[in-house]
Amino acid sequence: MSFALRGSTEIAPATRERLQRLAAERGYRTDPHVTSVMSRLRTKSSARAVVNICGLGEDWGTPRNGENYYTRLLAGVRGRAEALGFAFGVLHLNDYPESARLEQVLLARGVEGLLLLPLRAPADLATRLDWRKFAVAAVTSSVLAPSFHSVTPSHFDNMLLACRELTQSGCRRIGLAMSRDWDIRVRHRWSGGIAWQNQFGGTEPVKPLIYDRPGPNLDTEALLAWLRAERPDVVILETVDRNGFERAVATLPAKRRPKCVTMNWPSALAVAGIDQQVERIGAAAIDLLGGMIARGEKGVPVQPTQSFIEGAWRRAGTD
Repeated sequence: MSFALRGSTEIAPATRERLQRLAAERGYRTDPHVTSVMSRLRTKSSARAVVNICGLGEDWGTPRNGENYYTRLLAGVRGRAEALGFAFGVLHLNDYPESARLEQVLLARGVEGLLLLPLRAPADLATRLDWRKFAVAAVTSSVLAPSFHSVTPSHFDNMLLACRELTQSGCRRIGLAMSRDWDIRVRHRWSGGIAWQNQFGGTEPVKPLIYDRPGPNLDTEALLAWLRAERPDVVILETVDRNGFERAVATLPAKRRPKCVTMNWPSALAVAGIDQQVERIGAAAIDLLGGMIARGEKGVPVQPTQSFIEGAWRRAGTD
């Protein structure tokens, strides 16, 4: 019965459906306390595979300063996974272009839960796996489909926080510069925050720069033309492409050079920014996924839920 209620593929589909129907007719409900105990027993079983939760993402390389958003995220994930008794490993999607091979590796390793990690570009992963075989959660908005339960930064609130802090510090023309695909990957929540600021925030409206060059690095030519036209006194960026930003502002008169603020603190060039509390995002995602594994929840949910972690404002030299 427990296998049927958990949607296990270890019993025949017809049998599973019949037992689920009988349980529903009799009003049977699983005891969450018993489920939790059994989950811990299964986790500690010597016969259990070493890796039971796997992160699926892409290779972001080694950061120059030894730490970035991705490494902080994985630190939070690993710390919480270890505390809950799960093993955690990462596979890069680019290493497995064939979906059948990826699924084979996951099942051979005894993976029960998948954590979808940030991708370099927004992507549709609907046909990448048979998602019905795994409990799945996401820590990114870059997976456009399917829609899974997720834990991500509170992008819209973080932008409003940045604008509020900048306004209080005396900034009157607040600009946002980012690529179009980065705007998509945060589901337009940063540009939406700037739109609110321009309309209701009490500062002078500045048209945001949304350029076509993909990725977080700046389109220097587009940035320079925008700086000259809009004349912002501060520019909000996702990550700071130091060389590109310095090349652009160096062509402006000293009194017209804007300050730089990042939505991904810390940054060597930014004077302030939003710390997205990345470790907390990773830990919360493991809590979510661990509960799904315990309850036997697999596949694409009918009604995905989203949990947002609010960021914190940081200033250079004070935090």
